[in-house]
Amino acid sequence: MATLTRANPVTAIPTVPGLPVLGNLLQFRADRLGLQDDAARTGPIARLQLAHIPIYCVTDADLAHEVFVTKADSFQKSRGLSFLEPLLGAGLLTAEGETHRRHRKLLAPAFAPKRLNAYGAVMVEETQRQADRWHSGRRIDLSHEMMEMTLAIAGRTMFGADVRSDAKQVAHALDLAMASQSTSLRSMVQLGYKWPLPRHLQMRRAVKLLDEVVYRMIREGRARGNDRGDVLSILLLARDEEDGSGLTDRQVRDEVMTLLLAGHETTANALTWAWYELLRNPEALVRLQAEVDALDDRPLTIEDLPALPWTLAVLEEAMRMHPPAYMTGREAKRDVTLGGHCFPKGAIIAINIRGIHRRADYFPAPHSFRPQRMLADAKKPRPRHHYLPFGGGPRVCIGSHFANMEGQLALATLARSASFTLVNRHVDGEPMVTLRPRGGMPVIVKKR
Repeated sequence: MATLTRANPVTAIPTVPGLPVLGNLLQFRADRLGLQDDAARTGPIARLQLAHIPIYCVTDADLAHEVFVTKADSFQKSRGLSFLEPLLGAGLLTAEGETHRRHRKLLAPAFAPKRLNAYGAVMVEETQRQADRWHSGRRIDLSHEMMEMTLAIAGRTMFGADVRSDAKQVAHALDLAMASQSTSLRSMVQLGYKWPLPRHLQMRRAVKLLDEVVYRMIREGRARGNDRGDVLSILLLARDEEDGSGLTDRQVRDEVMTLLLAGHETTANALTWAWYELLRNPEALVRLQAEVDALDDRPLTIEDLPALPWTLAVLEEAMRMHPPAYMTGREAKRDVTLGGHCFPKGAIIAINIRGIHRRADYFPAPHSFRPQRMLADAKKPRPRHHYLPFGGGPRVCIGSHFANMEGQLALATLARSASFTLVNRHVDGEPMVTLRPRGGMPVIVKKR
């Protein structure tokens, strides 16, 4: 895009048609993905009007790169994330500026290659444990099963805890929290969290349920007092460089909560959508099963990952079509020029990740499931910032390598044990905090 010598005002940005006064609010409430699609068709930047609040939706990879990378210092997380602050506290996802850099530096060792390599065996073991519970002909909700499995993996790898018995409580709490956040986003009237509104009471209940799980893990971790090679150990043993003080239970809680939720919800959705597309594209499934069957008949290890390129391509293509983080927002901290327009301080920019992933000029036949486009040779000529399942820039997901390794090992391990038949041939996405399958993903198990 040509650089303009004089920035245009945001009033020159095309607006997605809406209603008088309400603008696009009703569509935002009823069909958020459809509204994102309308914004993508309107232009690389399109203005949405949610009653009195303007949102500038970016469906252009180069402009998204400016927001995420080259002009990252001009933006902070948008106010939409504030509705999750009662749940996430001051953890990595919500922290800003120097606090965010400090938190990221503290957690980085837990995601270093040496540590990641040690997690592979647990990922395979918990995946196999999940598959062993199924039998042919049984109907299951694959979305629920993947949530339970990835929660178990996150618990053991990151926190050295067995949380399988907590899966039902965590799932219920997450449903409450996402419903609360979604209602708050759609509401025309914003009142403080202290107001006893139904959505706030929902969030308080979610926080209480999850705090029971997280604070128990912290108590158990402090009682052990040693470095077990997981994130919790790093947090509990961390000391301030100046006064030698450690993190409080509340500070540890915020980081654990963020990683526990972000570390299992998104991967579970990615795996669920991968199976959805595999079951609708049997030739891709046959190729995946052949790739897995070519390996020795033993539990998979991280050494097997180079021999599973198609498996990884399937996972990445599923995240292209159904990115768990389908939209992310930023708020301008100062006046900033983007795409030839001058955005004032406080302007809300929404990066339409799902829309970027579905642009035909970036990904030909974007609505077709084509894992071959994610193989190494096919990816080389494509700009990396055209594919953004983990965001970008200084706030890129710290667990992206963890998630890819887990997804690849889990998908291959499951393909060895079972296949499935979709109960519903078409499943819509439900845009909550992450992109979930609406109504779950009911399947019939076929053991291999």
